[in-house]
Amino acid sequence: MRLSLCIAKYPNFLMSTVSFNCENQSLYISAVFYVNSSYRQMTTELLCATIKLNVLAHNIKSREVASLKAVVYRGSRNIKVEDVAIPKPSDNEILVKFKAGSICGTDLHFYRGEWTWIKPGTIIGHDACGVRVDTDERVAIGPIIYCSSCYFCLRGLQTLCENGKVLGFGVNGLFAEFVVLPPRNLIPIPENVSDEEAAILEPVALAIRTLDSLQPKLMDWVTIIGQGPIGLLMTQVAKLKGCQVIAIDMQDYRLKLSKRYDADICMNAAEDNVVKRVKEITKRGSDIVIEAAGKKQAVKLTPFLVRKAGRVALIGESKGYLNLEKADETSFSTYYISPTEYPMALNLISKKVVDVKGLITHRFRLDDFELAIKTADSPTEKPVKVVITT
Repeated sequence: MRLSLCIAKYPNFLMSTVSFNCENQSLYISAVFYVNSSYRQMTTELLCATIKLNVLAHNIKSREVASLKAVVYRGSRNIKVEDVAIPKPSDNEILVKFKAGSICGTDLHFYRGEWTWIKPGTIIGHDACGVRVDTDERVAIGPIIYCSSCYFCLRGLQTLCENGKVLGFGVNGLFAEFVVLPPRNLIPIPENVSDEEAAILEPVALAIRTLDSLQPKLMDWVTIIGQGPIGLLMTQVAKLKGCQVIAIDMQDYRLKLSKRYDADICMNAAEDNVVKRVKEITKRGSDIVIEAAGKKQAVKLTPFLVRKAGRVALIGESKGYLNLEKADETSFSTYYISPTEYPMALNLISKKVVDVKGLITHRFRLDDFELAIKTADSPTEKPVKVVITT
């Protein structure tokens, strides 16, 4: 039986009496300690403490291997919470207890059946945080497993690792009560960052990577199509870089958030002729256009919004027809999550210069994931970021 002990560090204690109570596969011990004052000759002090030991791979009552809850992809509109075996860490892996995660647009693509390359039986989820079982330290989780030795890793492009895997895509992900991970994928969480905030790192890291790569100049016009979580964080990071931001979406409730995050112009694509308005405002087209809607229609729109010799980043979707007739010398690129930006993402959240907590519209327990993803997929619920906790 492997146990993790969480206890305040009392000096030189002697355990006197112990009582046991099993509840929810956790072992609670009420113990009486006699603490010896090692520096003074004094009467020992009687202390009572409660210690919680997590039973990781053993059921105390039955002596059988315990299971855990996980969110498993079974097909389109068929993602279930199931019992799975507790993972066993190898010598170079750490067991982490799930604390909080968030539903991403990728999870919705899987749920809707828009992306079908994920294998049935895979545990989904790639944006989450937890607690190291060995040290009880709160950690954010980088979802890319990379080798450090291939052509791309040696050039600092771990995202493109030739031997890499992304948790929740090709291999089991993070929406499970326990996961095993390499130590380098674990980033300590500052004390002033909540579990919920640490569960929304991926879109912050992606926004940092995208804007750093695009290298906008001060006062450049940046047009962002889509004001979901990724688009809203692109808006925030673009403003940090001194850009003028045009936010485009089809939902007014999201555009209200864009305005809260200081977008200079907000447009509803269902009501406005966005191409005409962008050209009028910027005079010649936007210096930079970022597609963050995850729709082919948005991809199709990008060449008509950008100026000549401008830059376009396709983030939410990279498929779709591009008419490049008037996009002279325009650069088109795609960007993905990268482990190198995760510490900076945490730092921005910790210093309160990027806000992720304001994106949270719904909260659910892991056991209620089926309702959570239905909510995230329902426009009538007006979701932005749906957070999952234990």
